[in-house]
Amino acid sequence: MRTLLVALMAGALFSLPLTGTAHAAPGTSAVLTGNPLYKTGAIPRQTCEEPAFTSASHDGARLYVIEMSACLDRVWSAQVRKAGFTWTKPKVVVSHKDRVKTACGPYYPGDTFSLYCIGTGTIYLMVTDSALSNELDHPRMLESLAIGYSYHVQQLGGILSEERRAEAKMSKKQRWALSAKVSLQNLCLTGAFLGSVWDSLSHTKAYGTDLIIDWKSVEGDHKEQGKAKNRVYWEQRGFDTLRPGACNTFTAPAGRVA
Repeated sequence: MRTLLVALMAGALFSLPLTGTAHAAPGTSAVLTGNPLYKTGAIPRQTCEEPAFTSASHDGARLYVIEMSACLDRVWSAQVRKAGFTWTKPKVVVSHKDRVKTACGPYYPGDTFSLYCIGTGTIYLMVTDSALSNELDHPRMLESLAIGYSYHVQQLGGILSEERRAEAKMSKKQRWALSAKVSLQNLCLTGAFLGSVWDSLSHTKAYGTDLIIDWKSVEGDHKEQGKAKNRVYWEQRGFDTLRPGACNTFTAPAGRVA
């Protein structure tokens, strides 16, 4: 079973009948296919004032993360509670070291990305010196932070725990397929958040969604994260609909979650 989930930042669905039961096959339980998060409706449009990222400094990055974490807390706490789950804030740790010690073990970041440790509910936002120097021209910090929050939301909704339970009964190929569905759902939830605050942004919005969503089309395909075209599809879907219910990758056509 996996003990951590890594979100790397290099950051129309047909409704199918629910099939989850207490004795459902692995990966098709109601926790995954019929989660209450899907019934919470669209995330209301939000005003989220993005701090001006005027200098590529670590202090500037930390200030940015503090401000945007408060926005993410506000947006997702309302949605999670609407689903009937208890909201708890994730702990967010910002690091710029070449080797980062986390609750999931050491990690060697290569670019701006986030890592979410399930056991402690901690998001590690890792920003290398080279990535920080490019942040003014290629702002991805908000998406990376939002990806970490989306994993936290999935954990609060029981999705990550159910994934780990189901994986214990699966072949390697089945585990890859389930992991891809979880990762693609994560991007969709990330897109839903971004879409809800996009009109109020300054720094990130100025560069357009091509640097946040469309660029994934050149990342290549990954068995545990889905094909590049599907990663673009799901994040854009969340961005356009604002609805967690549009992010039910567990009942999506197979071609959309490969």
